[in-house]
Amino acid sequence: MDAKRAANAVLEKLKSLKYVLLVLLVGLALLLMPSGEDRERESSETEPAPQADLGSDLEARLAQILSLIDGAGDVRVLLTYADDGERVLARDTESTVETRSGEARTESSEQNLVVQRSGGGSEPVEVTRRSPVFRGAVVAAQGAGNAAVRLELLEAVKAATGLTADAVKIVKMK
Repeated sequence: MDAKRAANAVLEKLKSLKYVLLVLLVGLALLLMPSGEDRERESSETEPAPQADLGSDLEARLAQILSLIDGAGDVRVLLTYADDGERVLARDTESTVETRSGEARTESSEQNLVVQRSGGGSEPVEVTRRSPVFRGAVVAAQGAGNAAVRLELLEAVKAATGLTADAVKIVKMK
């Protein structure tokens, strides 16, 4: 019977404090809600992808694969680009609104989000990357004098780059 009486006493106490508890819960919920006006996480900025590294690496890998074609011999590849592609970086945007004598003024600041590496360096957070669009390709191969080898080289370049046959030139290396 004492447990029942104690439970009733606790319920009576909670009933008398229900409005205070309700205000506290609403306040806590408001504090925990994200505010889209003050901070926008992960808005994005695009910047060109570093083409020099990407281009030369891709050319070297493509030349290595093409040289494995039977009869191709030594192969060199040159790729040209219609655009460099782009990287979309995560951004942190903070806006503040100040009101002075009826005048509203908005200030905002943006910065790239960065990841700190264990070695002490940092790099921006990349949300996505769009690959470069190829304009054309020139392939110089020792075995390009043979029509069958030229056709194999052409088909391989088309498959790797998405280029059409008229955008690829295969020449015999001297």
